[in-house]
Amino acid sequence: MDISVVGGVYKEICGWPSHSAVLGSAGRAALCLSQLDENIDVKLFSKISESDETGLRKGFAFNSNCSLELEYTDSTVSFDYFHPLSEPKINNNQSNKSLEKFTPSVGKEAHCVLFGMIETTPMVNCKTLIYDPQNTYSPVLLSDAGCKAQTVIYIVNENELNILTKKCPQEFVSVEDKAKWLKTTENASVVVVKCGRFGAFVLDGNSRGWVHPFKTDTVFPIGSGDSFVAGFAYYWLVKNDTAIVAAQKASVVTAYYVSHKTLCNHKDLDDYGQQLIELREAASEKTVYLAGPFFTLAELWMVNEAKYFIESFGMEVFSPYHDVGIGSAEQVVQKDIDAIHDCDVMYAIFDGNDPGTLFEIGYARSLNKPVVVLSQNPKSEDLKMYEGSGCCIVDDFASSIYLLSWISK
Repeated sequence: MDISVVGGVYKEICGWPSHSAVLGSAGRAALCLSQLDENIDVKLFSKISESDETGLRKGFAFNSNCSLELEYTDSTVSFDYFHPLSEPKINNNQSNKSLEKFTPSVGKEAHCVLFGMIETTPMVNCKTLIYDPQNTYSPVLLSDAGCKAQTVIYIVNENELNILTKKCPQEFVSVEDKAKWLKTTENASVVVVKCGRFGAFVLDGNSRGWVHPFKTDTVFPIGSGDSFVAGFAYYWLVKNDTAIVAAQKASVVTAYYVSHKTLCNHKDLDDYGQQLIELREAASEKTVYLAGPFFTLAELWMVNEAKYFIESFGMEVFSPYHDVGIGSAEQVVQKDIDAIHDCDVMYAIFDGNDPGTLFEIGYARSLNKPVVVLSQNPKSEDLKMYEGSGCCIVDDFASSIYLLSWISK
């Protein structure tokens, strides 16, 4: 089978952990598809700067079943992340006038995976169209973009769904209701809504249901949505699985990708999926005690960043800095100790042997409270007591927040 992938190829730069690639949404999806099955032929249609073509082709050097049908533009858009959970800084997206009215030569009998682009929505007319808008702030309906296909599948995130369905009746408030409205309005065969830690909701002509995510030891979330779309396209188009089964297997694809930053053959992926733990419940609504020093600008920045992302995962945070403040021992110690008693789990930022953080971790473990320790530059002896007392020690910020969310009360 031939699968055409159309959309943006972008530079991706992450500060911590260090990551640099020329892939973007369509590039990664094409690479994932070619890695899943060497017997399918994948064509990638995109526009990039001529100077970045070599970097893109290096990524496909070992995937002979993928051909790159490239056109050149003024400059390649880049996404700069401080860390994988942070909002990226998008550069060069104002200068690509040559990307307007991008109409790749995809045949009318083609099976196509279409990604919306920052600069435009590519124009395609094909047999099967799997569409991911890739635009959190201003996604475009296929009917408005002028794209046509005999069979249409929407794969959107929850925020995109809310924007795309802003014209639906006000009583349509749930993900399920809005997905149904989108399916009917756009005459789509399937609508899949990616809902992050809650998994994905799938609606097709015969069934509906939720697909759960999986727990992994590490999580690199940049590109996780692209790998999900690629996995769904493969199992739905090539393997003829139902939409729900295809989404379930796409969740396995995503788990492999976020823990390996690449993919493997679908046969090896089947074995990998047997080892995974399915997360049937979203992150529990628990109270997290946020331990860590806050006496320098860098320390305070880290505490603020941790608080923001822990709360974004649906957890409540007690932060000594934010909830008690800086004061004398008489003013702060008992309040902090009471909060440790009341919390469900502790998240500790441990770099530099801060005595207050050391005490808080030890006190929490004496109460048998679960503790997640983020430690990026420890000495070999620094973590001995934490390892021996059952703390979960992680050296990657994004992975530590996911792990924290998965711990039960």
